[in-house]
Amino acid sequence: MVTTLFCFSILSILCLSCLDIIRSNNDIISVYEESLNLQYKVKGGLNLAHSKILEEVDKAIKIAIKDEYPEDKYKDYFLGSNKINFIKSIESLDCENIILDVINNKIYTEDNYIKLDITCSKSNKEIKKSVRCSFKISMNIEEINKNKVYKYNYKEI
Repeated sequence: MVTTLFCFSILSILCLSCLDIIRSNNDIISVYEESLNLQYKVKGGLNLAHSKILEEVDKAIKIAIKDEYPEDKYKDYFLGSNKINFIKSIESLDCENIILDVINNKIYTEDNYIKLDITCSKSNKEIKKSVRCSFKISMNIEEINKNKVYKYNYKEI
């Protein structure tokens, strides 16, 4: 009788322990899957920003071609009086509560490129994913049919 009770107690403890391990593994897998889901959405937000920058580049080219000095007009579109509107057009993109931000509202030139850094973030109840990516826009208007915008320096924050 005592041995039966002892064996039953040990089996009960083992079963409860196994159930707890299974539950904790399910929690870990659930958090991991949610983390991956957020990561994919954040990358999608960067791709959305990339397409918006391409759209703005096309708009800038159309405006610049009509001007007497197209190279200056094209450059001025991103660095001059339209700079704030360009930044707002990127930051105002709204897709599934993804937050896009041009870092320090800074657009600069380097090596014949117009450059800007963008952070993209999305958060859930428990998890927050953020990435940073740099974009460079070619200042050569003659490259209309070639790549005009490049993504580089992708980092998870």
